[in-house]
Amino acid sequence: MSSQVDTSAPVTGAPNLLALAKNISQKTTAIVEYLEANGLSQPSFDVPSPDTPNTAEYVSIYNSLQQSLDDLSMLVAGPKKFLRTFVCQANDLAALQVAFEFKFFHLVPAKGDVLLHNLAFAAGLDVDRTARIMRMLITQRIFAEKRPGYISHSAMSWMIAEDPEIHCAGHYTTDEMFKASVATADCLKSAPMLSDSLHSPFHTYHDVPMFGYYKRNPVHATLNYVVDRHINELRDCFDWGSLKSTVVDVGGGNGSTSIALAREFPHLNFVVQEGSPDSIGQGLKLCPDSLKSRITYQQYDFFTPQTQRDVGAFFIRQCTHNWNDADVIKIFRAFVPGLEGSKPGTPLLINDTVMPEPGTLPSHVERQLRQVDILMMIGLGAKQRSRAEFGALLREADPRYRVKSVHSEGPMGLVEAYLDM
Repeated sequence: MSSQVDTSAPVTGAPNLLALAKNISQKTTAIVEYLEANGLSQPSFDVPSPDTPNTAEYVSIYNSLQQSLDDLSMLVAGPKKFLRTFVCQANDLAALQVAFEFKFFHLVPAKGDVLLHNLAFAAGLDVDRTARIMRMLITQRIFAEKRPGYISHSAMSWMIAEDPEIHCAGHYTTDEMFKASVATADCLKSAPMLSDSLHSPFHTYHDVPMFGYYKRNPVHATLNYVVDRHINELRDCFDWGSLKSTVVDVGGGNGSTSIALAREFPHLNFVVQEGSPDSIGQGLKLCPDSLKSRITYQQYDFFTPQTQRDVGAFFIRQCTHNWNDADVIKIFRAFVPGLEGSKPGTPLLINDTVMPEPGTLPSHVERQLRQVDILMMIGLGAKQRSRAEFGALLREADPRYRVKSVHSEGPMGLVEAYLDM
């Protein structure tokens, strides 16, 4: 990539249209040069379109570009036009919800196109509303109409059709969570000082807590975020090689994280603690024979005192954001007997979203994190937390807790704490 191209932070200070436009030109040039230097194709709205790289260099350029694009778009639109578009986004999501429910993503052929009348017939919906739904989505570059009356895939609709993770996340978000979101204000009015699974918009709308809903609706449970989140931060930001003892994976589900770590660190054994017998059963099937001597499963409720002793580390991954502050304090307090029964300095690793301080990240990055934070509030009356909030809850659980380091922030942050004994 050319050294003349500025890849610094986004334009700061008072917004200036020409400064924003200049940054957009510079960062676009930087992206094109990056793609060319790495032998990558430029993105397209057509199928197939490659996904963009996730390297630190590319993300840095992208973040600066996106910040300027957002700011320039808002400024040239003005408050009234921007707000009108913003408040109408529920209509876009309503159209997307229909596309998921009526299986439009899989009814449109992988190659070529389909007559709107035939698509409507296959979906079991009238032609008029099928056309209106599709043409709404097409304005968002989801699907395409390259010849009148015929629908084909765009890069984005094809991604939804082909990627189970994206499809599940989209269906889950536009179905039970989108429906629950309309009850948010009513929920807060009815219990302005309470936030938990019984005092959540999800419960207000569906009349049952979220986990109870999935027990009643197992089909929806299979759609609920079947996302295999990467373990990069957990694996790379902590010195696993320094450990000599067993690692305890608390709330570990089917043990997929411990399986991945066991492959990376063959000197370690793992105990997967999970409250659900079904998840344990899945884990026993998932665990390869080559690792079964090093990974054991234990049914355990993480609100009860920890039973494991003399371990190298405890970790809890993607759990705390499902619970309100009072419950997270109980979870952290339950670790204390295990930490007391292990060597001084034994780490408790909390692998969960670590929220940024307001305004420290580009607004589109912070917005993504805060969108999920609101999702936690809607679904479970829970939240995502900053470094300071994690520290406060740990100290409330036991004043001996200390935060040694926050190795990574963002959607898969890593907080390392220990008990000062």
